[in-house]
Amino acid sequence: MDMFMPKKKESPTFFKKKNKVTGVVADPSGEPIIGATVMIVGTTQGTTTDIDGKFAIDIADSKARLEVRFLGYVTQTIQVGSQRSINVVLKDDTQLLDEVVVVGYGTQKKETLTGAITVVDSKTLEDKGALSSPLQALQGQVPGVIITRSSSAPGDESWDMTLRGAVSKNASKPLVIIDGIEYESMNELRLLNPSDIESINFLKDASAAIYGSKAAGGVVLVQTKQAKAGKTKIEYSGSVTGKFVGLSPEMMSLSQWSDAVITARTNDGYTNEDVWMKYAKLAKKYQGHYIDLDHSLNPINGAFSDVADYVFFDTDWNDIMWGSAASTQHELSVSGGGDKSTYRMSLGYMYDDSNLKWGENNNNRYNLRLSNTFKLTDALTLQSVIAYNRQDQVAPTQVGSTLATSVQQPGFPSSTIDGKPYAWGTWGAPNWYAELGGENKLKVSAINISETFSYNLTKELTAVATLGYNTSTATRDAVSKSIDWYNYAGNRIVRTAPNQTDSYYEKSSSRTDFYSVSGYLEWSKTIAKDHEVKLMGGAQYNLKEYDYVTTNSRDILPSLEVINGSGVLSYGANKWREAVMSYYGRANYAFQSKYLLEGMVRHDGSSKFQPENRWATFWGVSGGWRISEEAFMKDTKGYIDNLKLRASYGNVGNQSGIDRYDGVQLYNFEPQKGALVGNGKLSYINTNGKLVSSGRTWEKIHNYNIGLDFGFLNGRLNGTIEYFWKNNNNMLIASTYPSILGDESPTNNQGEFKANGFEGSFTWSDKIGPIKYHIGANYTYANNELVNNGGNPALSEGIRSDREGYPLNSVFGFRYAGKIQNKEQLEKYVAKYKGNSPLIANAIGSLRLGDNMFQDINGDGAITVDDLVYLGTDDPKISYSFNAGLEWNGFDLSAVFQGVAKRTIMRDGVLKIPMYAVYQNSTTQSIGDVWSPEHRGARYPQYTNNGNLNKYNYFPSSWSAEDGSYIRLKNITLGYTLPEAWLAKTKALSKVRLYLTGTDLWEHTKVTDGWDPEAISKVGDNKNGLKRYPFTRSVTVGASVTF
Repeated sequence: MDMFMPKKKESPTFFKKKNKVTGVVADPSGEPIIGATVMIVGTTQGTTTDIDGKFAIDIADSKARLEVRFLGYVTQTIQVGSQRSINVVLKDDTQLLDEVVVVGYGTQKKETLTGAITVVDSKTLEDKGALSSPLQALQGQVPGVIITRSSSAPGDESWDMTLRGAVSKNASKPLVIIDGIEYESMNELRLLNPSDIESINFLKDASAAIYGSKAAGGVVLVQTKQAKAGKTKIEYSGSVTGKFVGLSPEMMSLSQWSDAVITARTNDGYTNEDVWMKYAKLAKKYQGHYIDLDHSLNPINGAFSDVADYVFFDTDWNDIMWGSAASTQHELSVSGGGDKSTYRMSLGYMYDDSNLKWGENNNNRYNLRLSNTFKLTDALTLQSVIAYNRQDQVAPTQVGSTLATSVQQPGFPSSTIDGKPYAWGTWGAPNWYAELGGENKLKVSAINISETFSYNLTKELTAVATLGYNTSTATRDAVSKSIDWYNYAGNRIVRTAPNQTDSYYEKSSSRTDFYSVSGYLEWSKTIAKDHEVKLMGGAQYNLKEYDYVTTNSRDILPSLEVINGSGVLSYGANKWREAVMSYYGRANYAFQSKYLLEGMVRHDGSSKFQPENRWATFWGVSGGWRISEEAFMKDTKGYIDNLKLRASYGNVGNQSGIDRYDGVQLYNFEPQKGALVGNGKLSYINTNGKLVSSGRTWEKIHNYNIGLDFGFLNGRLNGTIEYFWKNNNNMLIASTYPSILGDESPTNNQGEFKANGFEGSFTWSDKIGPIKYHIGANYTYANNELVNNGGNPALSEGIRSDREGYPLNSVFGFRYAGKIQNKEQLEKYVAKYKGNSPLIANAIGSLRLGDNMFQDINGDGAITVDDLVYLGTDDPKISYSFNAGLEWNGFDLSAVFQGVAKRTIMRDGVLKIPMYAVYQNSTTQSIGDVWSPEHRGARYPQYTNNGNLNKYNYFPSSWSAEDGSYIRLKNITLGYTLPEAWLAKTKALSKVRLYLTGTDLWEHTKVTDGWDPEAISKVGDNKNGLKRYPFTRSVTVGASVTF
């Protein structure tokens, strides 16, 4: 009968009652995560992991799902089913850098980006040794980002960066945002510890429009490393770098210089009775010896009466002045935390010594950064960043005299016999200006605070508020001392310079305070599965205050370490404040993640302008089409993985060239600088030298961009191609006012400027057996044109940025027509241009065989400014790099080659002219390549001390211009990561990596003047001496350890 009775339905055996499910939660490296939350979805039942990452939870339903979450990691949901043990690996959210990109006020999925945004992660900054600035590691690494430098002086490298080149003849540098807070300039990056940087994002097109009036030069978003939850992790990295002198102009030896002097004086018609002819022959005869005039007659009777001796040593001044140096960098960080709060604290120290062997010259940097994330409630999170940075820099006060533009004749010693400063007449051995002339000490301290609150009002709506405060103080103490100089015997003073009355103590201090308050609401929702909508809107207020004072006292007692002096006391001060109020918004729409639209707007008001011109609106729009997601592309999977077409337009602002308090007449108070009345001078009030204008407004740059992102062959080949163009139709240019008004005329918005170019990059990553490898490249071409400058000023030679129809920093000069090879050619050339060519009038009557000839371009029978031609631009139009690397069995090897092309170098200064003056030394590039009847194909004209002839021959021209293209081995690194099995035995170490890195070890260039091809052309303007610092080659040994 029981066969007819209904049977009771039974549950699976495992779920007749609550059963325990156990497991371990770990991070991608296998480290257990402490305090991870494990919840049964749809219930309030849950637990947390213990110190070993283990958990246990009772399950009563086979359909139950577990949600595992931990701050800093991607939440994971798991179907339990019949599993008794579950091991979970949570994905570190930092691994989402390739998937989520930080943009202005928020983040976006990389797949739905429609702007030209390039992301650089922290790996690019690793294993580079002591970096004076993160820009040092990025040179040539990022398409569209052009990075240059002008010196290797510690702390004064003058790193510069443009995104896609210039957009105006006025300054338009990128806006730098660090952790959501605006910074003063790119120079602020030097205070950052590169090891604290998580990523750097470059906004190069309409994507920058969200920053409106300050985004003309693009935007650089820097995100520092944030706190990550998990087991406490201690990380240390340290390195020692050896720096060696790289390319530098080689100077003539005493023998070479003497021969050149004899040749030059002979060419100039001097006889053996010429005093410099006698001096040169005396130098050759007594090379390696000296003549003490206190005990000998002057061998050159009637000449050099102000000297105490003749010293003829073959001194290599490059070797005397420069040598090897060392730098070191160390970082230590501690991070960890639980589900409710996390922390990361880092300490950094860098010491960078100088290759200048004389005087105190180095740069120290100290960093402390504390990052915390607090989950105050389930809906409210606080992300806090507090940083302290300090830079201590010291350089010789009189380094400009040490590294002067010209170099004295060779033969002189660097010191007297007993090690004192040596002088010959009015010349003093330059090393002593650095050694005894006093120190210029700069101390910069900065505190940066960023507090970001995020509150989830609903599932779709989030409120974000950021409070920012940056304060920095800079104090400079500069002492310039009087120096006594001696004869070579060292027994009497022959010169005092600077004089005691010219000695000084200068103390200056400045303080900058920056306050920022911003907040926005963000709403995002997916509608009907296919429509993704995100709206954001907010406001921001920035206030900046600056205060500067300086005091200078003359005729000092240098032994006192406080300001003193019995001479003239002078002072100066400056104080200002400025503010910007902004309202901004952005809207994103994606249909099936295939068709993408974005629009943004910003309304800015600046205190620089008068109320009628204070406000301006900037906006941008962009769209994208993910072609690879179309149905007709489904058969290409595995071949074409990603194909996205993008286009954008946006306008951004530039207020460079606008003074603070524009439209207001300002006055200067001039104390005791007026007419002499009685026993003193009158004080008076004068204008600041500028006429007032109330009609100016922001420059507005219109950015256009078309881009294509691609990924092929299962992700092995990835890259991007971009074409861009920019128009500036209201550029600020100088107005023409009657000179009778006296003061400088105001600028007005009547200029025009345009730029265009293209960029691209690709990376191929693959594996051959156990060997992983990658190769990649990037390329940037950027051109610009000054369309309307209010008319052309008088044309002149050299580097110009005021010629309509030409790029900024254009080089103008004559067209070279060859050397004068015979007397007939000489007479014909002189007869044609004598008396009608003012630019060469002073030299035309002195021309000789072997001198240069220049073309009459316009055929008017004269050589004038109308014959100057465009020779190129000092800014490289092309920058590029190649990179490659491989990994095998713990070893890794990588290399980066970087270069530029289409740059014309027109070096200024006297060093480029052999025998410019008889009492100066010259570089060696002309030796063996000087014209003579037997060597008619030589490059250089005959030596001469005739200033007019030298000015003529070395006048800017297609002959004196040089091709500034180069390619160099920017970086090569060999590293080894110890096997985990070895480290496991220590029970303390989880990762150890050792590496050896070389920087700037090799280059190929067509530049022949001895300077590094990266060196700027304007080396002649060298009052502070910085441009004479040679660039260096370096080798770094380093290690990184994780506990």
